[in-house]
Amino acid sequence: MPTAGVYRTLESEGAVSMAVHAEKPGPTRAVYYPGPRAIVTGDYIESAEGHFRFDDLDVIDRVFVNAYPATHTALFTGVVELLLGAALAAASGGSLALLGSGCIAGLGMAAAVLYDGRQNPRWMALRALRNGREILVFQSRDQSEFGAVRRAVIRAVEASRGRRL
Repeated sequence: MPTAGVYRTLESEGAVSMAVHAEKPGPTRAVYYPGPRAIVTGDYIESAEGHFRFDDLDVIDRVFVNAYPATHTALFTGVVELLLGAALAAASGGSLALLGSGCIAGLGMAAAVLYDGRQNPRWMALRALRNGREILVFQSRDQSEFGAVRRAVIRAVEASRGRRL
């Protein structure tokens, strides 16, 4: 777990910097996210999953898990309802307009469920490739925390690329 309390933050030209040991003067590095569950600097990210240098990571990607059982149940029952309705309409010579409106309503519900799952995921994670293996870099259930860490990682990687060019 990161120990954010050990570090001293300094304001310099609008960027937050930190000294590794507050008692000893030394070089400072940019801190993009000094949170309680993760620390993102210009060189690395430290989280409960470990300490990862950005130079060692090839691809950093985000992952969303939408694990709401009620949503999946609603989608399943909607599909079953549409299939039963189509079978009964075909067997009894029912109205195609009624079947069409049911299909449109079902598609609308499916689109709403999928959109809501994308906007409100239950679990989010950053994963990366290191030496050809997929690793978990950071995970959270809190959208605001995940968003802040993700933005900090993006800024740190962009700054790191600028130094190497």
